[in-house]
Amino acid sequence: MPRLVKILISAVVVAALAYLLGWSSVFTVKKVEFNGITNQGQILAVEKKIGNLNGIKLARIEPRQMASSIKSISWVKNADVSRDWFSSSVRISVDARVPIGVFGGRYIDSAGVVFDPIGTSAKVPSVDAPNTEIGLLAIELFTSLPEDFRQNVTSLRATSAADFTMAIKGPQKALILRFGSADDKELKIKVFKALAALDENKNISTIDVSAPHAPIVK
Repeated sequence: MPRLVKILISAVVVAALAYLLGWSSVFTVKKVEFNGITNQGQILAVEKKIGNLNGIKLARIEPRQMASSIKSISWVKNADVSRDWFSSSVRISVDARVPIGVFGGRYIDSAGVVFDPIGTSAKVPSVDAPNTEIGLLAIELFTSLPEDFRQNVTSLRATSAADFTMAIKGPQKALILRFGSADDKELKIKVFKALAALDENKNISTIDVSAPHAPIVK
């Protein structure tokens, strides 16, 4: 086959592929699949960030750039975008951050990242702290508490890394627990339960176990 013919055939093939990929409706997005998130609010937030992909040419979608855009959403920990040429679909995988507490009206995760809650609500304690670092220490204390005790903690306040106060939900009324540092957790909880159970303490509002061997009730 003459060399000129080969060049012409190659040019036609390249032009045909360019047309199919860039202009033809054959390779346009017909379906967008989401993995990792099912909440409609979160899906809508991602769609708002990247726009409507249906009908867009697959060749014009940049997976890395789109994933980077999705990861800029505060509650997204990681994201991956891939194209499927055979099914004309785009697959978006999102790893959402898991809240372990509420700090300043926003969620905070185990890495100390503060993010906006969208589409989900979690039963996590409210934390009042002077900064994110101390807020994270308060939440670490919370997650280390025994489950039967932790489920009654409605809020935590921390003035420093060694001064924690909790609001405890009780059968009759809420109690304030001055916990002090995170040391001697088991002993402090044992002392708190023993004091709260005493009939003579039914009218108290505060139990201070910061010094567990010399607790104070008020």
